Amino acid sequence: MTPLALTMQAFGPFAGKETIDFTALGKSPLFLINGPTGAGKSSILDAICFALYGQTTGNDRDAGQMRCDQAADTLLTEVSLDFRLREGAYRVRRVPQQERPKTTGEGTTTQSAEAQLWRLTPEGEEDECLVARKVTDANSQLHALIGLDANQFRQVMVLPQGKFRELLLAESKDREKIFSQLFQTQIFQRIEERLRTQANQIERAVNDHRQHISGILAGGELESEAALAQEVEALTPQVGQARQRFETAQQQRRSAEQRRDEALTLQRQFEARDSLATEKARHLEQQAQITASQNRLTQSDHARALRPHSTALVQAQQALSTAQAEQQQATAALTTQRTNTEQAQRAFETARQRQAELPALRERHRQLGEFIHKGQQLSELEARLQTAQVAWQQADATLKRDEAQLDSIRQQGEAISLNLERLQAEGQQLASAPAELSRHESLIAQRQELDDLTRQGRELTAQQQQAAEALNHRRREAEQARRHATEQEMRWHQGQAALLALTLEEDAPCPVCGSLEHPAPAVKHTDIVTQAQVETARSAEEQARHALQTAERQDQQLAQQIRYNAEQTQRLSQQLGEWAIQPQAALQQACEQLRRQVERQKNVEDEITQLNSAREALRRDWGMLDKQLKAQQPMVEKAKEEALRLESQRDQLSQSLPEDARNPLAMRQTLTELDSQIAEFEQVWESAQQTLSASQTQQARAEEQLRGANQRVERSQQALEQAQTEWLTALQASSFESEAAYQAAQLEDNQRQDLARQVEAYQRRLAELEGALHNYHTQLAEKTPPDLAALTTLTEAAQAEEHTQLEAWRALDGRLKTLQGVRQKLTAAHTAQAELEAQYRVWGTLSEVANGRTGNRISLQRFVLGVLLDDVLIQASERLVRMSRGRYQLVRREDPSKGNKASGLELDVADTYTGKSRSVATLSGGESFMAALALALGLSDVVQAYAGGIQLDTLFIDEGFGSLDQDALDQAIAMLSELQMGGRMIGIISHVSELKEQMPVRVEVRASRQGSSVEVKGALI
Repeated sequence: MTPLALTMQAFGPFAGKETIDFTALGKSPLFLINGPTGAGKSSILDAICFALYGQTTGNDRDAGQMRCDQAADTLLTEVSLDFRLREGAYRVRRVPQQERPKTTGEGTTTQSAEAQLWRLTPEGEEDECLVARKVTDANSQLHALIGLDANQFRQVMVLPQGKFRELLLAESKDREKIFSQLFQTQIFQRIEERLRTQANQIERAVNDHRQHISGILAGGELESEAALAQEVEALTPQVGQARQRFETAQQQRRSAEQRRDEALTLQRQFEARDSLATEKARHLEQQAQITASQNRLTQSDHARALRPHSTALVQAQQALSTAQAEQQQATAALTTQRTNTEQAQRAFETARQRQAELPALRERHRQLGEFIHKGQQLSELEARLQTAQVAWQQADATLKRDEAQLDSIRQQGEAISLNLERLQAEGQQLASAPAELSRHESLIAQRQELDDLTRQGRELTAQQQQAAEALNHRRREAEQARRHATEQEMRWHQGQAALLALTLEEDAPCPVCGSLEHPAPAVKHTDIVTQAQVETARSAEEQARHALQTAERQDQQLAQQIRYNAEQTQRLSQQLGEWAIQPQAALQQACEQLRRQVERQKNVEDEITQLNSAREALRRDWGMLDKQLKAQQPMVEKAKEEALRLESQRDQLSQSLPEDARNPLAMRQTLTELDSQIAEFEQVWESAQQTLSASQTQQARAEEQLRGANQRVERSQQALEQAQTEWLTALQASSFESEAAYQAAQLEDNQRQDLARQVEAYQRRLAELEGALHNYHTQLAEKTPPDLAALTTLTEAAQAEEHTQLEAWRALDGRLKTLQGVRQKLTAAHTAQAELEAQYRVWGTLSEVANGRTGNRISLQRFVLGVLLDDVLIQASERLVRMSRGRYQLVRREDPSKGNKASGLELDVADTYTGKSRSVATLSGGESFMAALALALGLSDVVQAYAGGIQLDTLFIDEGFGSLDQDALDQAIAMLSELQMGGRMIGIISHVSELKEQMPVRVEVRASRQGSSVEVKGALI
C-alpha cells in the first residue's frame, strides 16, 4: 500500500482543509515530517490509519475525539486518502460521528459515522463505488484488500510513538498471527486442522470399535474372550455326544414305528376279511329278486317279436283317422274361401271407382308443395333477418359500452392524477420526517441522559455535603491528634531533661550545652511520658492524617464528578435547547407524532406507487379500447347493411305468395292431409287387387286339397283291413294266450335296461367278493391278530425320547453356533480395529507433529513461520549489526517455552560483547528502537521477496531517532536510504535537527492559534 494523497478537514490540530500530495515528494521518497511539539505530526499518521481502519495509531483516542476545537462549526470532520495497491488505485473517505449544526433552524444534530470507498481511474478520477456509506462494509473491504488488520498495520507499516517494541516484544502467538497474514501460511494451519480432525475421527472410531467388541461379548453373555474360548472348547464334545444320543433315539423311534405300522397293516387285513364275508352274506340275500328279474326279461324278449305286427295295426288305424279329419277340414275350408272370394270382388269394384279421383289430388299436392317451399324460404329469410338485426344491435351496444368505458377510464385517470398531485405534495411535506424522527429519537436519548445526569448531580451534591461534613470532622480529629502528639513529645522531652538533670555534677560539663554551671536544672514530674506513648500518639496522628487525606481525596473526587456532571449537563442542555426544559412527555409526544408522519410517508409512497401502477394500467386499457373502437365501427356498419338487405329480400318473397298460403303451418297440415288421402286411395286400390287375386288362388287350392283328402281316406281304409288280418295270424302263432297277456309282458326300453344292469351288477359283485375272500384266506392262513395297543405304547415312548434328545442337542448346538458367531464377529472387529489403529499410528503421529504436541511443541505453521522468521532475522541482523557497531544480532530462541505455552517464534538478542543471548526485553530504549527498526526493515525485505505475499512498500516511523547517537543515526539513515532506493516510501517523524540537514524532502507542519497547516518542501525526484 502506497499513499498518493491525504486530505484532512477539521481533524486533530488541523482546523481547515489540509492536503498532502505524496506524489509531489518524488517516486519512492525518503522524507521527513517535521514540526514543533503539538503541531500535529503524529496526527498525519492518525489520519492515514483512521482513513483505512477507522482507528488512530495509538488507539488512545477514539475517532469521535479527533475533531479540531478551532474548526468552524459548519466544517465537517473528515479524512480522505488516495492510495495505490498492487496494480490499482483507490480512494477512501471517512467521517466520524460528530455534532453539526442543523441545516434548518437552531441547535445541532448528530452526524452519523460513514465511509465510502471508490476504485480510481488511471487519471485519478472516481470510477467504481465499492462502498456507498456503511462503515462495517468499508472495514471488511479494506481489510480484504490490504490483507492486514489495524493492529498488524501499526506493527509492520506504521510505527507510532511508543509502539516500536510491540512487534519486537510480541509473544509467539501474536507474532504468529502477523506472520501468517503477511506470508499467507494459512494453508499449513488448515493442514494442521485437517490432520487433527482426521486423527480425532480415527480415535473416536477406535473407541467405538472397543465398545463394539464389548457389546459383542455382552450380546453373547460372555465376560471375556478367554471365557468364550473356554466355553467353545467345553461345548464342542458335548454337542457331538448329544447328536449321537439323538441319532440313537431316532433309530429306535423308526424301528418302533415300523413294527407298529406292520402290526397295523396285519390288523387291517383281518378286519378287511371279516368285512368281505359279512358283505357276501348280505349280497346273497338278493338272489330271489334277481331270478324274478331274469324271468321278466325273457317274457319281454317274446313280446318284442310280436311288436312290429301290433305297431303296424295301430299305425293303420291312426292313418285312417287322420285322413278322415283332413277330409272334413278341406270341405269346411272350401266353403269359407268361396265366401271370401265374393267379398273381395265387391271391394275391388269400389276401389276402381275411387282410383279415378287421384290425378286431381296429385295436382293440388304439387301446388301446395311449391307454396310450402316458398314459405320455408320466407321463414329462413325471417330467421336470418332476426339474426342480422340482433348482431347489429349487439355490435352497436358493444360500441356504445366501450365508448362509455373509454370515457370512464378518462375520468379515472383524471381522478388518479389529482390524487397523485395531492399525495406528492403531501410526500414533499413529509420528506423530512425520517430525519426529524432520527433527530428526535437522539434527543430522547440525550434527554434521558440529561435526566440521569440531573439525578446523579443531586445524588453527588448530597454525597458532597456528607463528604464535607466528614472532611471537617476528619480535620478536627487530625488537628487534635497533631496537638496531642506534639504535647506528648514535648512532655517526653521535658521528662528526658529532668532525667538528664539528675546526672548533672558540679564543675562537670552539661552533656547538652557543655556549661560547667547548672543554675536551673529541670525538675522531674510524677507523670513522665514514655517513648512508647509518644510513638502511640504519633501513630494516631498519622492515622488521622491518612483519614483526612482520604476524606480530602473523596471530596475532590466528588467535586470533580460534580464538575464533570455539570459540564455534561450543560453540554446536553445546549444540545437539547428548549427541549431541555420541556417535559419529557412532550418530547415523547413529538417523537410519536413524527413516527406517525414517517408511517404516513411510507403509506403515501406506497399509495403513489399503487396509483402510478393503476394509471399505467389505465393507459394500457385506454390504448386497447381505442384500438377496439376503431375496429368495431366498420363491423357495426357492415351488420347494419346486412340487416337491411335481408329485410328487402323478405318483403319481395312475401308479396309473391297468396294470403292463404302465407301460413306455413296450415299449408303443411293441408299437404299432410292430401298425402294421407292419396296414400289411402292408392293403398286401397292395391289392396283390393291383391285381396281378389289371393282369394281366387286360395279357392283353387282348397278345391285341390279336398280331392286329395278323399283319395287318402280310401287308401287308409284298405291298409287297415290288411293290418288287422296280419296281427291276428301272428298272435295265434305266439306263446301268448291273448292280446292282454301280450300287453302285460311288454317292457319299456329304460325298464328293460335297468333290470339288465341290476342282474349284471349283482353277478359282478358276487364274483369280486368271492375272489377277494379267497386271497385273504390264502394270506392269513397261518397268522394271528397282533397286540396293537402294546406296540403303540412302545412307539410313543420312543418318540418322546427322540424329542428329548433333539431338544438337548439343539440347545447345545445353538449355543455353540452363537459362540462361533461371536468369535467371527470378534475376529472381524479385531481386524477392523487393527486397521484403525494402524491408521491412527500414521494420522495421529502426523497430527501430533503438525500440531506441536511432541518435542519442542512447535506446530507445522509455526515451523514454517520459524523458517521465514529466520530469513527475516538474517536481513534484520545485517542492519542491526551496522547500527549497533557490530554488537547485536537478532536470533530466534531455540529453547522451548515452559509449560504448555506455544513457542517457536520468540526472539533473543545475541550480544557479541558477552558472547551470550538474552531476551530482547533487556535492551535499552535506543537499542530497542534500533532492533525494532531493523526487524521492520528485514520483514519488509522478506515479504517483498516472497511471491504472492502482502506488499509492504510503505513505512512510517514516528520518533525514536532521538535515542540514537550520531553514528547509529547515520547508519539508520543510510539503511533507510537503501530501502528507499529499492522502491519503498519511507516517512520519518522526528525532532532531531540532524535529520533536517540529511533529508531535504520534508513535510513541514506549522502550528498557530487558528490551527495547524502543512507544506511540502524539497525538490521532486
